[in-house]
Amino acid sequence: MPSATDRPRPAPHVLAAFGVDAAAEPLAGGQGGSFRAGDIVLKPCLNPDEAAWAARVFEGLNGPDFRVARPVAASGSRWVVDGWAASQFIAGAHAGPNGGRWAETIAACEAFHAALRDVPRPGFFDDRQDPWSVADRLAWGEVAMEPLPLFAQPIRRLQALLRPVDLPSQVIHGDFTANVLFADGLSPGVIDFAPYWRPAGFAVGVIIADALTWAGADESILALAAHVPEFLQLLARAELRRVLELVQHARGGRPSRPGEVAAHLPTIALIERYVAGLRAKA
Repeated sequence: MPSATDRPRPAPHVLAAFGVDAAAEPLAGGQGGSFRAGDIVLKPCLNPDEAAWAARVFEGLNGPDFRVARPVAASGSRWVVDGWAASQFIAGAHAGPNGGRWAETIAACEAFHAALRDVPRPGFFDDRQDPWSVADRLAWGEVAMEPLPLFAQPIRRLQALLRPVDLPSQVIHGDFTANVLFADGLSPGVIDFAPYWRPAGFAVGVIIADALTWAGADESILALAAHVPEFLQLLARAELRRVLELVQHARGGRPSRPGEVAAHLPTIALIERYVAGLRAKA
């Protein structure tokens, strides 16, 4: 992540196009490229078509039980200006890595995805080649690639658990875990939309995989998803996607950090145990 001093900043003409007359200050979180100027957040976008589509979706998206950062249009009714998109700043703070607000996060996730249910699949999904999109396709078996040796064993352990899933897909936020803001008296706020085309329950699977691997949650968290159809299969794919993201970043030249792979092994073992138990009952 670039430091606050060496991040690309929105140029004056970009600020002017979005009607910003305040200084743009770096924001923490995300991919490290966003800036806040007054009540507006400016974010660089790798794919202008995706950013414009997301703005149109969020423009009309309503709760109950969640808030979203409304997009801000620039002059000429543009959603993107020279690679920058803008949205309203929304109040709230992250729960933190051990915030223990998993039930609230999952409830907001499910409400958010109920509101997205009828959004058509955009064509640009087929063209994305970023590490996260490639990892997602690999996790769902849509493409194949030999894993790097460091990651081969955990990937094969997870792949051995997979069975076909017959669930409808829709637009989902595939990185919901750390992109929820909590504020007293307000519904949870959803930010940094990461759209994919998958079953809605997969978004819950990503939350729980992240909670187990990165936030110290114990297996009792699985009870929060007992109502989700095919949940263990969705959880296995969510955990597999997270490991495959590490592979794709490594292929792009980012070395794996110490302990990064090992952090996933307890989660993988837990999923293996639960899948084995389910199969024993069958």
